[in-house]
Amino acid sequence: MAKDEPSDRLPSSIFDAVEVHYEDLPVSEIEATGQGIPSTLFAPSNKIAEWDNLEQNFEDLSRRIKEQVASDVQGTFRQLEEQIREVAYEPSYVGGELDRKNLRMYEWQRGELYIHSAALILDPETTLEVTYEPEGRLKRLLLESEDRSISYLGELPDGVSPEQGNAVAVWRAQKGKSATAANDAEFLDDLSEIYLEPFREALATRRRFINEYSIEPHRIRLSYDDQPYDVNYSQTKFRRSHIHALPVIRQSPLDAREAMVAAMRGTGEYGLNREARARAVVDRVTQGARLEAASASPSKYALLWVRDNRDQGAFMDTKPEILKQTIETLRSTEPDRKIFLVGDDLFQGHPELYSAFQEEGVLDGVDTETLIRFWAADKNNGKALTHGEQALFLHYLNTDVDLVQIGIESGALESAICLGVPTVYFQAREHVGDKGTRWQLYWAQWSFGESRVAEEADGSKKFFASGRPVKHFSRSGEVYPPPLMSVRRVEFGPDLPDPEDKLAEPITVYYPAKITVGIDQISNLVKSGELLDMAGAFDQGWSGESWRTSEYYADQINRWAHVDTTDWEVAARRYEAITHALNGVVHPTDAEVRRTYESAGYHLDGQHGQGPGSTAARDEISAAYRTKPQDRGTSITAALNKVLSDEGFKARCVHDLRLARLSTEEQAKLASSVKEVTAANNVLRALGNRAPDGSPTTSKHIAEALRLPTQQNRVLSGPLVAEAAPPSLSRRAAAARSHSTAAKLGSKPEGTARRHNPEDLGPDVPLRTAPEASNPLALLGDDDLTQLQANLTNAAQALTDRAATSAGTAQALADRYERDGGDIVARLTAAGAEPHLIERARASAAEDLAHARSAAQASQNQLNDINSRIQQAAQEAERRAGLTPQQRQAEEAIRQEHAAQRPTRHLQVPRPGPKITGPEGPSRGGASL
Repeated sequence: MAKDEPSDRLPSSIFDAVEVHYEDLPVSEIEATGQGIPSTLFAPSNKIAEWDNLEQNFEDLSRRIKEQVASDVQGTFRQLEEQIREVAYEPSYVGGELDRKNLRMYEWQRGELYIHSAALILDPETTLEVTYEPEGRLKRLLLESEDRSISYLGELPDGVSPEQGNAVAVWRAQKGKSATAANDAEFLDDLSEIYLEPFREALATRRRFINEYSIEPHRIRLSYDDQPYDVNYSQTKFRRSHIHALPVIRQSPLDAREAMVAAMRGTGEYGLNREARARAVVDRVTQGARLEAASASPSKYALLWVRDNRDQGAFMDTKPEILKQTIETLRSTEPDRKIFLVGDDLFQGHPELYSAFQEEGVLDGVDTETLIRFWAADKNNGKALTHGEQALFLHYLNTDVDLVQIGIESGALESAICLGVPTVYFQAREHVGDKGTRWQLYWAQWSFGESRVAEEADGSKKFFASGRPVKHFSRSGEVYPPPLMSVRRVEFGPDLPDPEDKLAEPITVYYPAKITVGIDQISNLVKSGELLDMAGAFDQGWSGESWRTSEYYADQINRWAHVDTTDWEVAARRYEAITHALNGVVHPTDAEVRRTYESAGYHLDGQHGQGPGSTAARDEISAAYRTKPQDRGTSITAALNKVLSDEGFKARCVHDLRLARLSTEEQAKLASSVKEVTAANNVLRALGNRAPDGSPTTSKHIAEALRLPTQQNRVLSGPLVAEAAPPSLSRRAAAARSHSTAAKLGSKPEGTARRHNPEDLGPDVPLRTAPEASNPLALLGDDDLTQLQANLTNAAQALTDRAATSAGTAQALADRYERDGGDIVARLTAAGAEPHLIERARASAAEDLAHARSAAQASQNQLNDINSRIQQAAQEAERRAGLTPQQRQAEEAIRQEHAAQRPTRHLQVPRPGPKITGPEGPSRGGASL
C-alpha cells in the first residue's frame, strides 16, 4: 500500500464529492504543556522473575486458598490480601498531570488494553502499571447486585456475610450457573474465585502486553491500590495514553502503523504463524478470492461492530434500531459495500428481535455469521485468536480492500483506529463533553494550555446552576491538526440540560442499558427455570401482612408487564420495577425493599392509564395466593412465569429494545462520515510515504488534501506546509522539526511585534553571544541546558546498549535464516499450504532480516547523532562560561521574549524506534531493544 515516491496528483474519484475543512473541526483543549515527562518507573529483574513465577504457579496458590477457606473464610481472604499486596508496588504518583508518561490501567479495564498498547509501542518513554485492588471484584459485583436487585436465595455457609452471598449470586449469573450453589464447597469455590480473580487478571494482562504487543517486561509493573477512589483512580487520567500515542501517528501515520504491526506480528516463524492466522480470517471475509488487478478499485466492505455485554457497561452496547438504521443508510448511500456484523451475537437470547429483523428485510444481504465471534477457537482451528492477531486481521483487511468499521465507542475499535482503519463511531450526546473527550482526541484539533475558574464582572467566581465552577481555557502555543482524518463521531440522543456544564451527570444515556440488562435478567430467570425455583424462598410461616405485601409486588409485576411505552425512560423503569418487585415477592418483610420501591416511584395504581395489567393474570395471581401455604410458592411462581413468558410481553420487550434510534439529521451525519473517513484513507493510499512536496507524509498532508475544493482537479504539487511537530514525539518527529527549533532574532515575522536585533544589545554584548538560529541550544535556559546534557548522556548510554543488541539481533536472524530459513518453506510445502502462503512466508523471512538490519543501522545512526549533540551541548556550556554577567543578562532577556512570542518547544532527544524482537518471538528479558 505504501510507496516512497511523491505523488503530484490525486485522482478526483477518491473523494466521492467529499470536502473536509479540518480547521472547522473542534479543538480538544488539553490541560498540559505537551512536553511530556518520561517515565523511569521500570521493573527490576528480580520483580520480573517473581511475577513470572507467580503467573506460572498461580493454580497452586488458588488450590491452597480454596483448601484453607473451608476452615476460616474471612481469615483466609485477609491472608490472601496481604500476600498479593507484598508482591506489587504502590501506585505511582500521577496527580492528574497529563504530561506524565507513567501510564496506569486497572486489571478490570479490558477495553484499555488497546490504546495503552499503542502508547507503549509508539512512545518508548512510557511505562505502564497494571493495577489491582483488594476485594475489587467483590465491590463491583455488589454494585451490580444493588443495581439489579439480585440477592442470594440459598443458605449461606458459616462465616460468610450476606454481602458476599449477593456477590456470589451475581457471579453465578454472569457465569451462566444456577442461582444457588449445590453445596457449601461449591459456594466457597465461587467466593474464592471472586477474591483471586483480580490478581489472576493482573498477571494475565501483564502477559498480554509482553506476548501480544512485544512490550519489554521491565516497562510493565504491577501495583496494588487499596486507597479510596479519589486518591489514585480519579487521578490516573486514562486519556494520557491517547495524548502520548496520537502525536506519533499525526507525525507519520504509515511509520506508526508499521511499528504497531511489527510489534503485534513478531518475527521469525512466530510472526509467520500469527500473520497466517490473521490472514486466514481475511480470506474467509473475501471468500478466498484473490485481490483484483492493481488497476481495479478494491472491493468495498463495512464492518458493523456489535457489542452486547449486558452488564454494568451496557450503556455502550449496540442499540438494535441504530444498527438497523446503519444498514439502511449504507444500502442507500453505498449499495456496493458488503456488510458484515462483527463481534458479539446481538440476537443470542433475543429470537424475537431476530425474527422481527428478518421479517422487515433488515438482514437481507448482510453477513451475520462469518465475523460474529470471529476470534473464537471453533472458528480458528481450535485456538482462539489473540488480541494482537485480531488487530492484525483488521489491518490486513484494510490493506487489501476499501474498508470502514462502524460501532458504538468501545476499546475493541481502538487498535484498528490507530492502524488507520476508517472508523465511524456512535456516542451518546450526554457523554460528548466528558467521557467523549478522550475519543475526540483521535479526530479533533489539539491545543495545550491550562484552565482557570472563570470570573463574573465583579471578580467573583462563576458557577453553573449545578454548583460546578465554570472554567476558562487559556491556550499556549499553536493548534495542531487532527492526528487521524479517518475517524468521525456521530452523536445521538438528548443532550445535557446545560450542554456547557460538561461534568453534569448523564441520565438518558443509561436508559437503553437498563432496558437491555433488565430484559436479559428477566429472560434468563424464565428460560433457566430459576423463576420457578424461587418457590423455595417462600416461608409458610409468614404473617398475613407479609403475604399481602408479597401479593402487592406480584400484582405490580403484572401491571408493569402490560404498560405500553413510547420513550426510553418509561421503558427503563418497567424492567427496574419488575426486578425490584421480584425481590419484594420473596422478601416481603424487608422494609428497605419497600422503601426503595416506593421512593423510586415504581408504584402503579391502575389510575389514569397507569398499568391496569391483564385481568386474567391478576385473577390467576390472586388465586395462587389463596392456595394452601405448602403449595403457595409453586402456584405464585407459576403465575408470574406465565406473565413474563407471555408473547405479548416478549413483543413489548422487543419494542423497548428498539426505542433508541437516530434522528434524520444523525443518519445524514452517519452517511457523510462514512464518505469522509474512507476518502481520507484513499488519500493516504495515494500519497504513500512521500507527500507531494517530497517530505514524509503527515496527517496534515491528508487534511490539506481533503479540504481542497472538490470541483478542482486536486493537483497537489503546490506547497503543502509540513506540520510543525508538537512537543515530545518520536525520534522521527524530533528529527523532522530540528531545523525549526528557533527563529533568528532580529527577524520580524508578519503579524508580530518587532523583536530585539542583536545590534540593539550594545557594545558590551558581542553579536556572537546572541542566540541564533544556527545555534538553537542558545535559546535554552541554563537549567534546561543542564537537563538536556543529562538526558543526552543517559540516552547515549541506553543507545549504546541498544545499538549492540540490534546488531546482535540482525546477525542472529541472518544466521538463522541462512541455517534453517528454507525449513519453514519446506514445512509449509509438506503441509500442503497454498502457493501464495508459501511465497508470503519466503517474502516475510526476507523482510524480517531486512527490517532487523535497517533497525541496527538506525540505532547506530541515533547513537552517532546523540554523541554529536553531546559535543554541541558541551560547547554551548563552555561558551556561556566565558560570558560576562551583563552578557548573560542580555541573553536571558532575549530568551524570555522569544519564548513569549513563539510556541513553547524543547529540543528533543531522539527516542528509540520500534522494538525488534528476537528470532524466537517476543523477548521475555528485561532489555529494551
